[in-house]
Amino acid sequence: MNIMALSTEIIITLQQLKGVGKHTILSIARSISATSMDELLENWETLKAPRLKKITRDDLMYANQKALQIINTSEELGIGIISYFDDAFPQLLKDCVNEKGKVDPSLVLYYRGDLKVLSLPGVAVIGTREPTSTGVNAGKYFSGKLAERGFNIVSGLAVGCDTSGHEGALDAGGVTTAFLATSLAWDDIYPQENLELAKKIVENGGLLLSEYAIGQHAGRYNFVERDRLQAGLSYATVVVQTGIHGGTMHAVNATLQAHKPLYVVKFKRDEDLDNPKTQGNSKLLKGGKAMPLCSSNVDKTILRIKEVAASYQPLQKELLLFATV
Repeated sequence: MNIMALSTEIIITLQQLKGVGKHTILSIARSISATSMDELLENWETLKAPRLKKITRDDLMYANQKALQIINTSEELGIGIISYFDDAFPQLLKDCVNEKGKVDPSLVLYYRGDLKVLSLPGVAVIGTREPTSTGVNAGKYFSGKLAERGFNIVSGLAVGCDTSGHEGALDAGGVTTAFLATSLAWDDIYPQENLELAKKIVENGGLLLSEYAIGQHAGRYNFVERDRLQAGLSYATVVVQTGIHGGTMHAVNATLQAHKPLYVVKFKRDEDLDNPKTQGNSKLLKGGKAMPLCSSNVDKTILRIKEVAASYQPLQKELLLFATV
């Protein structure tokens, strides 16, 4: 069955319904087209899934009221919205896989900044919140080199390696994208100590992105979900420093499951090699899961990532995973 289309308003409306997740929404899109509430109400009864037939017209109207409130409040706060079927929505995030290797796309993105950044090839620069001083410098150095060559540096605004990645790109006069695990209301930015960095990213032509709407609770799992998007928006991932069991490994695993290049910074100083926050680097290198990145091979690495970006082919199969409803 050919893919239909759901507008941003309709997708957000469906997200407000209890028990209706992204897979169900994509399945609905295989069965009906709805760019307005009138179309949704008209076509709803044609859906065959018993769980959807239990959803009444009043349920849909109430969900739409909540969706319109989210849309209007976002607009008032200067937050834009794009969704899965919009031309501006990046194919990479439609093809996004999680750390278990399952296609796990984003359906709605809230943003601050310039969406044109999404036309640039992305590289995720990530790592521990507690890097060594050498790690901080490495994050800035490699991000700067990549940004100078036209890459969008993707990270998560966390303190530590994420901060060094964003700052390195900005210092080099490049652009950077921060994926947040909270809404994009300024009061919700996490961590608040990087609020000024978030504003600087936007002011310098970069982008803030989030799956989470104004007023949506930010739970611990949001940060795990966010990690797949950093890897998903990127053609390669660079790990600056990480422990063996650090949160960075969620994005690492998503990168490996997507068969994208994974690089880890290779350190030489004993104080870095012996640090618990670099043992993940060593394990990934010894296990053959990542390639080393150092100052001597940075130019070669950049050329390789450019080749990967140029040869990328969309999955074109995500909707085959979902049953018709």
